[in-house]
Amino acid sequence: MPNPLVPSVSNQQYTMSALLANPTRLNRLIARLAADQLVVDAFFRPAASAVQGGGMLYDVLLHGKNFSVRDVQLRTPGAEYIITNGDIVSDLAKPQDWGAKCEVYDEELDRFDPTVVANKVQQLANTLTRKIDQLAIAAIEAKLAHYSIQGVTGHDWGEVVTVGPLDSITPNSERPMADIARAALLVRVDDLGIPPPDTLVCHPEQLTAMRIGYGADTSAVLESVGITSVRTSMQVANGTAYVVSSGQAGILGFERPLTTEVIPERTRRSTYVQSFVVPAFAVPTPGAVRKITGLAGA
Repeated sequence: MPNPLVPSVSNQQYTMSALLANPTRLNRLIARLAADQLVVDAFFRPAASAVQGGGMLYDVLLHGKNFSVRDVQLRTPGAEYIITNGDIVSDLAKPQDWGAKCEVYDEELDRFDPTVVANKVQQLANTLTRKIDQLAIAAIEAKLAHYSIQGVTGHDWGEVVTVGPLDSITPNSERPMADIARAALLVRVDDLGIPPPDTLVCHPEQLTAMRIGYGADTSAVLESVGITSVRTSMQVANGTAYVVSSGQAGILGFERPLTTEVIPERTRRSTYVQSFVVPAFAVPTPGAVRKITGLAGA
């Protein structure tokens, strides 16, 4: 059965016409096209409710402030439990309105030009995807810097040698897995009460370098340091990677979720497809992410 969210040609009639007549279905299509590319969910989990009041006020959990000032104490019969609290840092995530629109001409629909129309929708989805990931990574970068979250200076992953003469093999301490293991250790020793890091987010060049260096053993080697998921994005700087406990660093809220509107423009005999989203990126646990740099050499 054809997927109703995917444009297709049926009886010489392109279903994009039906999509333009159904903004809800078109919105689901754009959301699906975008979701297939996003890496934002590696860092952020969804908020439980919509953003209200102009922002998301949240507490930040940091190393050194991750335990109550007073420890729990043994209670004797008839006594009260002690009152304990901790030093809390608060922050505010403000929503930002991002969107764009594309124009579909009547002639493109009348002449059954599915490629042109599908490409316009794909371009719109790609642009939204790029912006969401740019905003997510920028939010993470800002909090890593603001709270001085320690990272790792790594090694050139493109130079790793795992087979050959012993004197040419890269020492274990200078391989990608060593960089990842050191970053994961930083998360663990902060003892923030979150799961161990399980996700690597990197530029495609770094994943390619690991595949060349480790070959068929890449997945097994990654799993040996706890990484079960590798996510790549062109929005990550080449030579940089992030080790993260998936979804534990931040909360992604929306004042308005992804919304698609179909706006007729009869003076031009065209239709605008307008999509927008109003996200807010809160980072309550910045220590769940560790940045590794220097992976592309000098």
